[in-house]
Amino acid sequence: MTARGVVATLAGVAGLAAGVNSLARLGRAGGTRHRLGPGDPGVFGETVSVVVPARDEAGRVGGCVAALLGQDADVVEVVVVDDGSGDGTAGEAAAAGARVEVAPVPRPGVAGKAAACAHGARVATGGRWLAFVDADVVLAPEALSRLLGACLAGGAAAASPLARQATRTWWEELLLPDLGLQVAERLDLGAVADPGRPDAFLSGQCLLVRRDAYEAVGGFGAVAGSLVEDVALAGRLKAAGHRLDVRLAPGLAAVRMYGRFGDLWEGLAKNLAEVWGAGTGSLAWQAARAAAGWAPWLALAARPRGRAARVAAAGGLLQLTVRAGGRLVAGADPRLAVAYPVADLILLAVYADSVRRRRRGTPLTWKGRTYRAGGPPAPARNDPGTVAGDAGARPPGRPGRKGG
Repeated sequence: MTARGVVATLAGVAGLAAGVNSLARLGRAGGTRHRLGPGDPGVFGETVSVVVPARDEAGRVGGCVAALLGQDADVVEVVVVDDGSGDGTAGEAAAAGARVEVAPVPRPGVAGKAAACAHGARVATGGRWLAFVDADVVLAPEALSRLLGACLAGGAAAASPLARQATRTWWEELLLPDLGLQVAERLDLGAVADPGRPDAFLSGQCLLVRRDAYEAVGGFGAVAGSLVEDVALAGRLKAAGHRLDVRLAPGLAAVRMYGRFGDLWEGLAKNLAEVWGAGTGSLAWQAARAAAGWAPWLALAARPRGRAARVAAAGGLLQLTVRAGGRLVAGADPRLAVAYPVADLILLAVYADSVRRRRRGTPLTWKGRTYRAGGPPAPARNDPGTVAGDAGARPPGRPGRKGG
């Protein structure tokens, strides 16, 4: 076999191996027990207080509030916490029917969203359960009742639905379904739900938690020094012995996270190294995944012959099938799967930038606030994990570990 044939064969084998690995991981994440939809049983006798942290969300927060007020669950209040918005967020939220509270200015060392969530939980006192919903999320009418049903059926103290990505621009349609596929591959929902394993994850886009469990671990106030406060709270809940439940729920929730490409880059650069890890191994795994995706097509461009060409084609076609299938499941356009090598390379570049910033402590700007990568500046007061510097908010036991 010529050198060209050897390279093509190896590229095809890499594509096949990576495709099989992706299918196994996606099959694990997409099992029936990890999905939630409008047809699942709901619970209607539990009261829920909803908190919406919002900073410059005019044009989106009204739709979010309207969907929350239209829930078939017993939502006793919807509180929008205006986190220093410079637009019409507060007026739009009030007009939609929410109670608007002004968030206190976060002190040094505290992330604004975590502080806003903590403030909202303190003032929204009516419900036995707390739901934290981002202003760019729109929930189906059955969302909270079905999430409550999942929690009570499985004995979970907290749960999140993984939302469908609502897209309007070509770059959103290109990148976000591929990002969702990568998240689904990395996230072991079975391990998150297993109380005997340390893996912990919740999504701050929509997070439902029983109030007593939330307060017992210090709530968002105890993790306000983290830019991934949702995962940090999940770690504290898991460490305290509470069950977590994360479900794929594209029929119950939709989110449009980024309106501009620059926002997507900054938002992901802020979070990816925190959630996926900043170690060399994690970055190398992501690079290998991307390389296995485009290597078969590069090899075919060199026109190998015979068996080598067939192996390379099989590897490339399996990769394409996985990406198209993932898009179909996510409700995205499967035709854009043909551009998956471009999406993989862009997302790899964002992740590499996130890792670089995390290692160097490079400042980044998000919604008008500047943070150092890896979290806000360390607070000067005695407890690095609380909003007010009150060490009494720490729960007993070991600190939570990040999973996923």
